[in-house]
Amino acid sequence: MFQTSNNTRTGKILARGLVVSVFALASILLAESAFGQFGGFGGGGRRGRGPGGKGKVGMRGAMVAEFLGLSEAQQADIKKIRTAARDQSQPLRKQLRDNRKALGEAVKSGETANIEALATEHGNLRGQLVAIGAKTRVDVKNVLTPEQQQKWTSFQEKRKSRREERRQRRHQRRGGAPGGD
Repeated sequence: MFQTSNNTRTGKILARGLVVSVFALASILLAESAFGQFGGFGGGGRRGRGPGGKGKVGMRGAMVAEFLGLSEAQQADIKKIRTAARDQSQPLRKQLRDNRKALGEAVKSGETANIEALATEHGNLRGQLVAIGAKTRVDVKNVLTPEQQQKWTSFQEKRKSRREERRQRRHQRRGGAPGGD
């Protein structure tokens, strides 16, 4: 998409920004952000104040749509899938917030029996949210053509490799062994 020189700071910043933007938007499409935490294709969100409502996600969504070559019909289908997931997960997220608050209060007051019950409930709520996210990712994946799925998988693998390389460089700079976080 963009051609940048890795010899310039601006080039590195643009390249990093592009990678971050594409990943962030792709995450909207295929990751737990399907819970409606972010805007998507013009839907607004919790971050920033860019195109698409309250966040820059609308712009990122457009970049991922362009990167994957999504048709308008695919974008509409993905938006419906994400909206349904958000609607399904919204009450669970509220319950989870309430649970965290109650768990914090139980810890302060030393109610160990209540802590165990609240922790179990917390785990169940998180599990339900993970299931919604996983189903959403499968549903979105099914909207993509085999070529788009392959392009997405390739992008994720490259991103994972770059992340691992950065992690190793960071540990080397700190003088520690990788994986020692």
